[in-house]
Amino acid sequence: MRAMRIAAAVAMLGCAGAAQATTVIIFVEPMTLEKYTRVFDTPGPDRVLMCMAPPATSGCTELPIRHRR
Repeated sequence: MRAMRIAAAVAMLGCAGAAQATTVIIFVEPMTLEKYTRVFDTPGPDRVLMCMAPPATSGCTELPIRHRR
């Protein structure tokens, strides 16, 4: 299930060709380990971040992306 969500988030990056760049943030609920995804159009390079869901105070982990041409 985790791999499928990450694959879906990376696929969203590929569909966002019209935007400048896309940041996909995968939030993880620390108590239930439930995941949900938010997509933002941001300046700069495409990024995928995995973060603990609010109100957690830990930092985010940037996941590597392979760009295919």
